[in-house]
Amino acid sequence: MKKIIIIGVVIVIAIFAFIFIGGSNEQQVSKLDTTDTVVDFYDKWLKAVQLPTTANPSLATLAKSPILSKSLRDRLISTRKDANTTIDPVLCQTVVPEEVSTRTVFENANEAQILVMSRDKKVTEQAIFTLMKYNDGWYINDIQCSLGEFAPEREFSFEKEGYLLKGSIPKPYDPKNWHLVFEDNGENGHVVPLFFDSKSQCTSLDGSKSVCKPDQFTEATKVSVHAQMTERGANVKQLEFVKFK
Repeated sequence: MKKIIIIGVVIVIAIFAFIFIGGSNEQQVSKLDTTDTVVDFYDKWLKAVQLPTTANPSLATLAKSPILSKSLRDRLISTRKDANTTIDPVLCQTVVPEEVSTRTVFENANEAQILVMSRDKKVTEQAIFTLMKYNDGWYINDIQCSLGEFAPEREFSFEKEGYLLKGSIPKPYDPKNWHLVFEDNGENGHVVPLFFDSKSQCTSLDGSKSVCKPDQFTEATKVSVHAQMTERGANVKQLEFVKFK
């Protein structure tokens, strides 16, 4: 029994470290709204493609923009070095567009997706920007190119793996609610409140499914959450308990 308690305490301490200890290269954000953040970056990149030798900022500088996630920066830098690249990784066009328009696919308190497409109706290629909220701003987490007329449908707007905390959750979070502590894009310490209803399905370690019973959850349990984001937090649709590796 003592051994189990000690293991539980160690896990909780580790999670608190997970919340408060991050890397030195903290993600930078844009203070503009989601659409303006995308348009500002896209327009600068478009100008740099049109004027490769004189544009300021240059493509090299934009690829390292601090409002991009680290993984996206790495990908843009790598793609620019690839001589076989035919589709621009930001514009998502084989021909430089003259005029573009934007459309919000979805936006909630923590995530948004913006579509950028050519105004030329004959061109169906489009760039899908995914943005994440961090502190009091937004950063561009990913850019995907789509050949179709519409962005891919998303069954869930929030899908993360992390740890459950409730009573031991630090302020300003409400200890009356369960929370998921998770890592996003290599950054520790993200927290989202979880909300359950009669349709929330939980899958146990042995694979059996049933309606979630949050009053039976245990602190620091590892789970995978599939939910729809709202202004107050994540409305859980599916929760799966995960074995510690």
